[in-house]
Amino acid sequence: MIMVNVKELKDSARDIRVLYVEDDKELRINTARLLATFFEHVSTAPNGREGLSMFKEGQYDLVLTDINMPIMNGVKMTERIKQLDRKVVVIVVSAHDESSYLLELINMGVDFFVLKPLDLKIFLETLNKAILMVHHANLEERYKKDLEHTVQLRTTELTDALQTVKDLSNELVQRLTSAAELRDSETGMHNHRLGIYAPRLADALGMPKHFVEAIAFAAPLHDIGKIGIWDNILMKPGNLDPAELEIMKTHTLTGASILSGSKYYQIQMTETIALTHHERWDGLGYPLGLKGDEIPIEGRIVAICDQYDALRSKRPYKQGFTHYRAMEIITKGDGRTRPEFFDPQILEKFININLEFDDIFKSNQDSEHTIEPLTTYLDQKDGQIQLANAEKILVSGKNKKVNLG
Repeated sequence: MIMVNVKELKDSARDIRVLYVEDDKELRINTARLLATFFEHVSTAPNGREGLSMFKEGQYDLVLTDINMPIMNGVKMTERIKQLDRKVVVIVVSAHDESSYLLELINMGVDFFVLKPLDLKIFLETLNKAILMVHHANLEERYKKDLEHTVQLRTTELTDALQTVKDLSNELVQRLTSAAELRDSETGMHNHRLGIYAPRLADALGMPKHFVEAIAFAAPLHDIGKIGIWDNILMKPGNLDPAELEIMKTHTLTGASILSGSKYYQIQMTETIALTHHERWDGLGYPLGLKGDEIPIEGRIVAICDQYDALRSKRPYKQGFTHYRAMEIITKGDGRTRPEFFDPQILEKFININLEFDDIFKSNQDSEHTIEPLTTYLDQKDGQIQLANAEKILVSGKNKKVNLG
């Protein structure tokens, strides 16, 4: 039999809190005195119900309990305690005639059994083992908490780092977009709005989250290649002649060239969009003349967003159209633009959420006082000139009227 070093036992038991539950008053008092020679914190209870109540209110590492007690026996109390805290160490002090409970207690997770009357050496050895188990459980709990804290800290650091990269990327987009705007200031909010239209349409199409986030990053840079277009062409107030138009088309190749060779998904998507946002579903676009599914989906999404906003926006060579007129041009055609230019599925989703596009356009202007221009058009039908669309414009100011006439 291993002899227990009483001094070492006392040292190791210093910070352990003990709950002792016993209905026999004399045995409870005497055993509590023995326990108090080793443990600084010893509490006692005369039955299982009081013992359970004390356990709930306190923080105990070690529970010693009798089995047969009034009000609530040790078996029921142990079951409830183990439900509250599986790691608490339990020593059952039982008589020989209580052996029928042992299997049930083992299944509950009771750690040690000591028979009455107490043999001091066996009792001290059991206490020593119980103390080691408590220290092991506490060490494991501290390690778990330290590990959780470390993981949380690393997760926070990683999240912060990723956010920094995201912020850096967004700032890079803004600065590159600003660089393009130095050449053509009127396209500033156009680029900004594409960064809102495109992810909304991508989301409506059921694209995955990483795609939606990437296209929000990439869409504003769709025209980055215009940095390489001469001012006399880029800023021309009228229509471009055929030669100038061919030069303007090269902005797709220039943009793709600027962005080529990246290993990052968002930059790769930006390159693709810069190259393909003027490709058409019917194969009549540029620069590659891609057709149908040959055009990457990000290019197809940005193409319809770009067309819508271009129709709505004022340019040196044209006024902006109303939402109604822009939608009619996209869905019915006007000679220059036809619905065959667009992926039918994307066009359908675009039509479904078209009012959101109108809201985005109106709420993202260069000035909060911008008034959408009144655009009317005439439709010749059965020899009658009919006003197909005329929208009232409301201006601020009491009793002000607008002369439409």
